[in-house]
Amino acid sequence: MTSKKTNIIFPFLILNFALSLFIGIPYFGGISSNWQELVFIFVAYISNTFTMYAVLAILTFPFFILKKGRYFYIPIYVFVQMALIIDVAIYKIFKFHINPMVFNILTTKGGFESLDQGLGMKIFAGFLFLTVIGFEIWFMKIAARKTANLSKKSMILGLLFLLFFVFTDKAMYAYGDLKNNVFITRNNKVFPLYQPLTIKHFAIKHFGFKADKKVKVKLNKKYSRMDYPKNRIIFDEKIKNPPNIVFLIGEAVRYDMLTADIMPNIYNLSKKSLVFKNHYSGGNCTRFGIFSLFYGIYGSYWFNILGERRAPVMMDILEELGYKFKIYAAVKLSFPEFNKTCFVNVPTKDIYDEPKAKDKVGKDIEIAEEFRKFLSEKDAKKPYFAFLFFDASHGNYAYPKDMEKFKPSSHSFNYLTLNEKKVLPVFNKFKNSIHFYDSLVGNIVQDIEKRGELENTIIVVTGDHGEPFFEKGYHGHNQAYSEEEIKVSMVVHIPGKKHKVYSNVTSHLDIPATILKLLKVKNPVEDYSNGLNMLIKNDRDFVSAFSWDSAAIVKDDITIVVPLSAQRFSGVKAMDKNTYKEIEDKKLLEDNLNNVWKFQKEAQKFYK
Repeated sequence: MTSKKTNIIFPFLILNFALSLFIGIPYFGGISSNWQELVFIFVAYISNTFTMYAVLAILTFPFFILKKGRYFYIPIYVFVQMALIIDVAIYKIFKFHINPMVFNILTTKGGFESLDQGLGMKIFAGFLFLTVIGFEIWFMKIAARKTANLSKKSMILGLLFLLFFVFTDKAMYAYGDLKNNVFITRNNKVFPLYQPLTIKHFAIKHFGFKADKKVKVKLNKKYSRMDYPKNRIIFDEKIKNPPNIVFLIGEAVRYDMLTADIMPNIYNLSKKSLVFKNHYSGGNCTRFGIFSLFYGIYGSYWFNILGERRAPVMMDILEELGYKFKIYAAVKLSFPEFNKTCFVNVPTKDIYDEPKAKDKVGKDIEIAEEFRKFLSEKDAKKPYFAFLFFDASHGNYAYPKDMEKFKPSSHSFNYLTLNEKKVLPVFNKFKNSIHFYDSLVGNIVQDIEKRGELENTIIVVTGDHGEPFFEKGYHGHNQAYSEEEIKVSMVVHIPGKKHKVYSNVTSHLDIPATILKLLKVKNPVEDYSNGLNMLIKNDRDFVSAFSWDSAAIVKDDITIVVPLSAQRFSGVKAMDKNTYKEIEDKKLLEDNLNNVWKFQKEAQKFYK
């Protein structure tokens, strides 16, 4: 009986496998003519489709055992093929795959209508559904014929053949990642549920592999899937004496740290600078916070930008204007992969991300001193862009003993046993680490001022994200989207601009647009950013922040959390901004569906 069932189900699966391959052909749109990319994409397509079918075979095995179980395969694979058709359509339009946010839009009242799809589309969808049902019935009839019988040898050879594609796919991607081959790495999000294999850290640790620090292969923009910028950048006029630009970024510097008590040096700077009191990071973790600060586009673009090794428009413009780049970080810039994104075009010699000091405090002091050394040796006639990333306020919240201002301060704590009742000493330790960061920033600003360069230097002082301490029921970042986690302090010193406090909502996404406008870029901001010019008061509908598989739409008193990944099974949630508790009100979601749709339009604006 089992052999007979196998001889029916196996060809049925083969026919469905072939149909899925045919349905997925539109995924190949935007593939370049480079032979490496063509080979990889073909191999990965076969491999990924087979992997999905292998998982399906395991999940549907109980039906295989049942006496009449094969009849369940028809509705199951109708669902599978229709899901694939929908995914292809979504990917072609939005350049991402089915996720719970799409499901919510389609199932929420008024959601389908918000996509501007009328009766014609519904009729076409019904036709496709009936066509797929017809194919599945036909496939089962073909599989049930005596001529469909297959030998065990044929089945084993077929499986080995497909496993060869899986092995080759993973080996090619691992090699492409090791060698920074953009023709391979840029394709890790083309197919639904694709799992790339990366072995760089393993190869470095166990085989002494020396990873290429510089990306050697550049992708011609005509083959890119990114439409970023949307038009060639032009200038209103040639800027004379471009200002120096310095980014002083502290780990987890949340919005309420900007006080004369905690950050006295930055607070003093703020009195002759612009202060943005309602400023949000573009993410709840370092990766998306820094990404938004440089690119000015949504964090969901990170994966394509990384895959294509595409530099930020802001950095391209600074390079065009002749800026000298100096990048200092207390942590390696290879994880997150800022060396392949934000700083992909910066020469290796101008990146200092391996301080010799042994602890966090020492590393932060070292990068500050290295930058101050650069200030004393640099060419005064050439503008520079400097980025400093301080890390002592991350994780265990480190600081020198002589900077312990806030007490009681816990010198060690256990994350597992930490709770609201025990958090005060830990929060004080965090404040002490921010106080230490402030001292380093103060020394740097003082150096710039002593050299008479403050009036020709834009200084951006902010955090990559925030850090909650049980104000909303949890501790630590990269978890949710409470204000303590995504709202950060933001002080911007701009030559010629008097002190001013802005209370309107702003975002890290706005920084590139603001700086490029100061550099006389003529293009509308929409050409290269999801953000706005911070110096012009704007009434925005919402501000967005991102994480790995979700995003937040922050508006008024609510925060709408939307899932972005098919692996994230939670749906769209409305959270009370003040308590960060879920609001059980379906009508509230319906009323905000328009903002979800606007968010989605922005999330696909820079795709071709």
